[in-house]
Amino acid sequence: MKLATLGCAAIAASLLAARPAGAQRLTTEVITRDVTMPTWAGAAPGDRDRIFITERNSGLVKIAKDGQVLPAPFLDVSANLRPRFDGGLMCMAFDPDFADSGYFYVYYTDRRNDAVVERFEVSSDPDVADPATRFEVIRIERTGTEDMHAGGFIGFSPTDGCLYITSGDGGPQGDPNGNAQNGRLPLGKILRIAIAGDAGYTIPPDNPFIGRSEFLPEIWALGIRNPWRASFDSRTGDLYVADVGHESWEEVTFIAEGDGGRNLGWAIAEGSRCFPPDRSCDRRGLSDPIVEYPHGGEPPRCCIIGGAVYRGSSMPLLDGHYFYSDFCSGEIWSLRYDGQHLAETLDHSGQIRRPDGQRFGGLSSITQDHEGDLLIVDFTSGVYRVVTVMQLEAPPLIGSERAEFTMTGAAPGSRVVLLYSLARTGRTRLEQLDVTVALTDPLVAGFATADGEGRARWTVPIPHTARGRAIWFQAAERGNASNVAKRVVE
Repeated sequence: MKLATLGCAAIAASLLAARPAGAQRLTTEVITRDVTMPTWAGAAPGDRDRIFITERNSGLVKIAKDGQVLPAPFLDVSANLRPRFDGGLMCMAFDPDFADSGYFYVYYTDRRNDAVVERFEVSSDPDVADPATRFEVIRIERTGTEDMHAGGFIGFSPTDGCLYITSGDGGPQGDPNGNAQNGRLPLGKILRIAIAGDAGYTIPPDNPFIGRSEFLPEIWALGIRNPWRASFDSRTGDLYVADVGHESWEEVTFIAEGDGGRNLGWAIAEGSRCFPPDRSCDRRGLSDPIVEYPHGGEPPRCCIIGGAVYRGSSMPLLDGHYFYSDFCSGEIWSLRYDGQHLAETLDHSGQIRRPDGQRFGGLSSITQDHEGDLLIVDFTSGVYRVVTVMQLEAPPLIGSERAEFTMTGAAPGSRVVLLYSLARTGRTRLEQLDVTVALTDPLVAGFATADGEGRARWTVPIPHTARGRAIWFQAAERGNASNVAKRVVE
């Protein structure tokens, strides 16, 4: 079955001089700028229409829907909130059964200077929570008055269904009280609990320190400084922890699904090096980060911001890449880790910026929407979605009828080819175009020349023999390719 009679060799007719190999060029689109000091953004399970956004200082959870923020907040916890530089309203998480239960959870620093996880329930209006359903699930008490190192992440594992909570060491700087290594304190830890309705929570029976008097049974891992962001790989359940460094090193640690009991080292070590750096230490039993980078540089780096593992469908070449950034420099990188080694590292700093081309002024989270596409939460300017520069729109496909494909974002006047695959997504190098596309065994559906605004169109006949088949489409020009669109022929 073919949608057109052309093969890949026909691409050569559109070539000019060779250029370095390219792939999908990335940019961002605005979701909303109508938020103040946003810390997190994400979607409820199965929710295709709304993006929920937490604001640090206001204590509001807002909803962006149909291109605008709804006038009434979804939730307001300002009466109990203590805004802090690295605290305030930090993030939220939705119960895996949210569609039926209406339960969700928020994580913030309260007026007692503690970090609390609270549960709420949606009201009869799906865009407004019921404040009367407030229920404290767990409280992480502070040992001092310092406004630092609260932690910042809560999330449900996609494999075991437990709620994981990252907690910072609580300060002061350098953790002189040894909180992160003290198993009797929840500070500087990753906690793991099983949500249990009105009982709050129970201890999962396979938590690694159960039965050891020197450890709280909630502890899943220890030895972290200020894990402002962590994230699960939605496919594997592996956990990536981005821990903010002290004076010198920022780090990402990988914890394989089910691999509890790890000691990430703080404050025996900062990253893979002894702390303080002028003394020796015993690093036996400590887990090294999979990547670390130093402070300083140009632009200066100061604070790591995680992070999400990309599992969307529009950019398959980035499948499995963990994205992270630096709050001060605005740089954005990704890595692909195979469980033992870094298989690939990429620097996206020149592409993933605000739509006006400027670096983000204070990136506070990288998260995902309902499709698995990346969301950029910028403390100073709003919430954005990462997209390809070239955007292909594929219509529903009906056998024996013609389909109209449109694309934007190409170089004006460039020759653009519409490709398709009947196999699957993959990685195919097209030497003629100096580009790598995300289709296995691609075939050509047609050519077009982009107009002065970078738009192109194709009319493609869909044979009746294609009914029931899945087809993947992607457009490409020299050195660049669009998103991938999958359609099943009706």
